[in-house]
Amino acid sequence: MRKGIQSFLKYTISLAVAITLFWYLYKDVDFSEMMASFRKANLNWIYASIGLAMLSHFLRAWRWNMLLEPLGYQLKSSRTFVAVMVGYLANFVVPRMGEVSRCGVLKKTDNVSMSQGFGSVVTERIFDMICLLIIMGLTLAIEFRRLNDFFLNLFLDKADGLEKNFLTLLAVGIFFLIGASTIFILLKRNQASLRKNKYFNKLTAFLRQLVEGITSVRRLKSPTLFWVATLGIWICYFLMTYVVFFSVESTAHLGLSAGLILLVLGGIGMATPVQGGIGAFHYLISAGLLLYGVAEKDGIIFAFLLHTTNSIAIMTVGSLSIFISMIIPKRNSKQEYADS
Repeated sequence: MRKGIQSFLKYTISLAVAITLFWYLYKDVDFSEMMASFRKANLNWIYASIGLAMLSHFLRAWRWNMLLEPLGYQLKSSRTFVAVMVGYLANFVVPRMGEVSRCGVLKKTDNVSMSQGFGSVVTERIFDMICLLIIMGLTLAIEFRRLNDFFLNLFLDKADGLEKNFLTLLAVGIFFLIGASTIFILLKRNQASLRKNKYFNKLTAFLRQLVEGITSVRRLKSPTLFWVATLGIWICYFLMTYVVFFSVESTAHLGLSAGLILLVLGGIGMATPVQGGIGAFHYLISAGLLLYGVAEKDGIIFAFLLHTTNSIAIMTVGSLSIFISMIIPKRNSKQEYADS
């Protein structure tokens, strides 16, 4: 009951934040004018963006298969793609629910262990974070002057805040270390009796499989293909934003460097703990376009166009994927792999 209340509050708060940000950005926008701008947009570039987005999702499914293969699973990318799309759809309902949902789909359709599947997803996210940080560094080097006020000062302000609250942070760190040490000592002393507890054994088995999933990257059969897929995902992310520039007159003049900045800001916006990045994505994209002299109104309209068209595509394909996951033949991928 208590856990349910906490989940409800977390969901409600994240949804409230998303709605508030969205309302703040669009409260002064004339929606009839926005619709008129959409009707003038070149839909061919929108379709290209959606196609690139779908390609990135398929590459993600292919890369996920590579992480699951060392764990003994032989999966078709088409089946993994279905799980990935259900995960993206779930993120529109509950932030970060997609990672669990797509593992649940593969458990249902291919009997992939939830703990191993989730461990491999954690590995995915680690690599994606590394890629985003590299792109951030590259973008900062290329567009240092433009980003100085918007991005660098933000980090400097945070650093000043951390310095002012150093003692508080130090105390929290010490308490954390004491708590972790106490738990470790208690577990060590009661190890024999805990091994007789079935719930403890289930927990340790889950954690063992989770770690196995995370470290599966060390046993990749083809590390080169893994990096090719990773590079392909981020190229698609870049292009799916960049090509939309040409769909409307206000952004048609923008170049590759603007696309890089929006890739970074859009990535941060989608990573925020709100449903589908709603509000946060729109704010960061429109703010990024301001750096290139795009009027605030036009930037807000562009952000809405980019997010809405790709969201509709995800909802459509994600809903279809839920249906497919319910009717496709069930497989025991690990057993079939072992028998082949």
